[in-house]
Amino acid sequence: MIVTIPEVKAHLRIQHEEEDAYIGSLIEQAQSAADDFCRVSFSEDAPPPVRLAVLLMASHFYECRDSSEKSGYNVMTAAFRALLYPHRVIEQMF
Repeated sequence: MIVTIPEVKAHLRIQHEEEDAYIGSLIEQAQSAADDFCRVSFSEDAPPPVRLAVLLMASHFYECRDSSEKSGYNVMTAAFRALLYPHRVIEQMF
């Protein structure tokens, strides 16, 4: 994973360990979305914008898991795509 559970917990200001497995699954899903968007398998040495995109997506889904409000999701996905756009491998898309 390019973002760790402690990094996400620090970002969200979570101090307990009860949801570590859940947070880990959100990180995996966010990284999978980033890999798919860019058509790249990112490793631990991913560029900072890619790491931030994964952090933002995992954090959004943790904080908004009970919300169906679309505007927050739209803002997060716009930021996610803007951060990842320069790291796409165009040749793999077509």
